[in-house]
Amino acid sequence: MLRRWSLLLAASALVAGVFVTGPAASAANNSEQVVFSGTGSGTFGTVQFWVWCEADSNNPYQGECNGAMSFPALSLTRHVEDVVPIAEPEEHMYVMTVASSDGAIACTLTNEPPIVQGPHNTVDISCTSPSGTGQSTTAIVHATGPG
Repeated sequence: MLRRWSLLLAASALVAGVFVTGPAASAANNSEQVVFSGTGSGTFGTVQFWVWCEADSNNPYQGECNGAMSFPALSLTRHVEDVVPIAEPEEHMYVMTVASSDGAIACTLTNEPPIVQGPHNTVDISCTSPSGTGQSTTAIVHATGPG
């Protein structure tokens, strides 16, 4: 039993050493990640969303988006993924085009720049399913990394 604890402590020290003294990731490996989170309203009633995207990156997740959208009045909540890669048509403006695998939700979310801290951003929502448009003026828009 003592030997098992000794091995466990040695392994823990090795792992801790790697995290404490290991090399820092180089700037070339940084990623630009974008998150839209909020509640809004529109022709489809209330809409809730949380979507994360990997924008500018050198890893296999570049352009990928994942999250969830909900339309409570329609009893509709689904996991959503990117249909096309996230776009940045102008500085600090992001366009996420997402859909659920069953097609029940298909929407484009676009923030209005500039991005400000906290729940003070505007995200415009346009959906083909459920059909309609909406807006959140209290969204959190968070972009990190290069870009």
